[in-house]
Formats: sequence, C-alpha cells, structure tokens
Amino acid sequence: MTPQEIARDHANRKRERIHRIRVRVATLTVTLFIAVFAVIYVQMVQGHDPALSKSTTTSASSSAASDSSSTGSSSTDSFGFSDDSGSSSGSSSSDQSSGSSSNSSPAPVQSSQS
Repeated sequence: MTPQEIARDHANRKRERIHRIRVRVATLTVTLFIAVFAVIYVQMVQGHDPALSKSTTTSASSSAASDSSSTGSSSTDSFGFSDDSGSSSGSSSSDQSSGSSSNSSPAPVQSSQS
C-alpha cells in the first residue's frame, strides 16, 4: 500500500466517522424535541397549562392582598418577582386602590409594520 492510499483510506474513515456523529446528533436533537413537544402537548390537551395556572394563582393572591390591606403589601410570584401593591405607578395603582377584585390583564400591544 502506498502512502497516498493510506492517506485516502484514513480520510475516508474520518469522513465516515464525522458523518455518523452528525447523524447521531441530529437524530438525538429531533428525538428530544419531539419528546419535549409531546409532553407539553399532552399537558395542554389535559387542561394543565402551567403558564395559565401560575398567573391565575398569582393574580388572585395579589388581588386578595390588595383588598385586605390598603397600606401597601407585597407578594412574590413563583419566579421571585415582587408585586408591590402599594406603589404608585400609572393606571395599575388606580386599579388596585379602587378595591375591585376583577382579574386585570395587561394592555394589548400595538405594533405597526412599515
């Protein structure tokens, strides 16, 4: 075997090995994506939306806290952000000081395309 044949053989083996690794990584990535997507899909179909359940309990506890105390209380949601009901920031403080226990949602986002 000549040195050129040995080099060609080595390059072919290296190319095949790289191809096998790339195929394995792509297969693993697609499989993991499908598994995570399936878990989220099943939760949504069963009605266990994690995003809705956390925001509902947080807003309910913050509205209950603002109804029980008018001096300004604060609560913390599951992400560690504090909700100061005693702060005076725009229209949200007027909503909280009115004593209504309705669930408020954020204002819709207005966007324009150019």
